[in-house]
Amino acid sequence: LFGRIRGLWGIGRAVGRRRPMAADDDAAEALVDKLKCGDYGDMVKQAEAAQNAQLCLQADGGVKRSDPHTAFVGAGAQQTQNVEEDSYEAELRRAREARLAQLKSEHTWRQQGHGSLRELQDEAEFVRIIGPHERVVVLLDDGRTPAAEDVKRALDRLAKSHLEAQFCRLPVERAFFLTQMVELDGLPAIFVLREGQVTRHLPPDRLFEYASASSPLFPGHLARLLNRVDAITSAEGGSSDEGEDSENERSSRKVLGTSWRRA
Repeated sequence: LFGRIRGLWGIGRAVGRRRPMAADDDAAEALVDKLKCGDYGDMVKQAEAAQNAQLCLQADGGVKRSDPHTAFVGAGAQQTQNVEEDSYEAELRRAREARLAQLKSEHTWRQQGHGSLRELQDEAEFVRIIGPHERVVVLLDDGRTPAAEDVKRALDRLAKSHLEAQFCRLPVERAFFLTQMVELDGLPAIFVLREGQVTRHLPPDRLFEYASASSPLFPGHLARLLNRVDAITSAEGGSSDEGEDSENERSSRKVLGTSWRRA
């Protein structure tokens, strides 16, 4: 009996030793079958991926093991999109800041009396009014001609849309010292001041160079003229038609002779 048990035990140990060998044989046979059938594409891919895998820095600052040839696909487009979004946000921020600054300036200008053509009583008020203003446009006229009234209306219209400048009117009979200091070429005339200093004198031949005072094109011409001499920051608020080179407007200057009064 003891001998029979030892025999069975020996057989069991032999079987146990053969089982791992049988598993290895099965795996080897399976590999041979795959190679014979050409079914080894997945194995090649896995081997190449394992060989090419590297530590790649991610956009968020992390590190990930992946193929460097494919790890950054689409990263450039994402970065470009992020740059565009940042640029758009920056542009919106600048636009909001510019608008807030404009509203603040407009509020200050309105408090100073900008937004309409201000009637000055005398030269003392003229001297007092030009001090705190960066830009001042002063109309000097006698109020007796249709041209003077047309210029007055055009300036009042521009004053409403150009808050950056103070628009004033001073009757010539109340401007004794001013008329003595400046040689007038006729009336109406406009004086442009920057920081309290007279920078331009616009006589009638400049005001009505391309359009008579009664022309529908005159407000636009006056706005462009004031913009060119830096009295206002843009030509908005006038006529949309240029018309400065038309022969009809040039011939209309002949009508001005009846509207001017020599100083």
